[in-house]
Amino acid sequence: MPMNSRERVLRAIEYRSAGGRIPFSISAHSTLAKYGEPLLRMIRDTGCDFYDVNDLKMPDAAFMNKTTDVDAWGCRWDYALPGKAGVMSYSPLEDWANLKSYKMPAVPRVSAKDIAAAERTRERYPVWGPVEGFFQVMENLRGIENIMMDFYTQPEEVQKLIDRMLTEYHLPAIEEQLKLKPDILGLNDDWGTQTALLISPELWRQFMKPVYKKMIALCHQGGAKAWFHSCGYTRAILPEFIELGLDVINPQICCMDVAEYSEVARGKITIFPDVDRQHVLVEGNPDDVRKHIRELYDKLGTPQGGLIGQAPLEPEMPLENLKAMLEIVSCYTRDNE
Repeated sequence: MPMNSRERVLRAIEYRSAGGRIPFSISAHSTLAKYGEPLLRMIRDTGCDFYDVNDLKMPDAAFMNKTTDVDAWGCRWDYALPGKAGVMSYSPLEDWANLKSYKMPAVPRVSAKDIAAAERTRERYPVWGPVEGFFQVMENLRGIENIMMDFYTQPEEVQKLIDRMLTEYHLPAIEEQLKLKPDILGLNDDWGTQTALLISPELWRQFMKPVYKKMIALCHQGGAKAWFHSCGYTRAILPEFIELGLDVINPQICCMDVAEYSEVARGKITIFPDVDRQHVLVEGNPDDVRKHIRELYDKLGTPQGGLIGQAPLEPEMPLENLKAMLEIVSCYTRDNE
């Protein structure tokens, strides 16, 4: 019996692949709004190991035309570009005096309908449960400049916020997602600039490592793999995540030394690497795209696993480059050292 996508993904994460192509995912974001049906057909012809591409739909007008929004945390966002991330314009905890009276949002509840949908998904694809970024919420609540200074000037207040977020929201949110019996829970926080961590490794270990230790442990207690996305130069904390037992890391790997990163990770954690969407995918031609992804993947993983491909389709990329990316990511094999 041929392997289905769920089995292919889990085998790659557990370093017990049976050969053949690596599993891969596709993200289209607002790019479907730019290229329309030709791109949608291209994606459906390619397939994907994380969801049924036939369920993809064109972005609706409300999503593309949104100009302002207030999220569940009370943070206000302004949107200048259609379908793109917004800019924070109001942070409810800009004044620490508001922390005591601040009410955390209700944890989104898993319904019987959600559980039934997860069971249907499990027949072919891995069941994925999202978990809201932790530091992401901290910086939204305080404002990025404030929270960066707070680690040095207001460490007691930072710890109070961390403790409340963990106990009142993030750990209960993971417990709720575990009702789906997910294969994977997706955690995320962008921890790097293009060249360094946002804070020192020492501060990260003091404040944030205990947070992720609890979150990852809870994922594992519920039988789920822990997956972590983090943009930027995050090489300094890769060993920390390996120590915590993280299963999959999704790094912006092209701003780091790929071979050296892989040397540390190989056999210990699975890599879901970003491609160079800043330069090669935008400025190069289809041959450049194929060469870049092939050379990148050749440095990662092993024939037994440890590598999952991704095709992040962005509106700045020419359609022919999107096609080349889908072609190489969907057929790449790691059978030989």
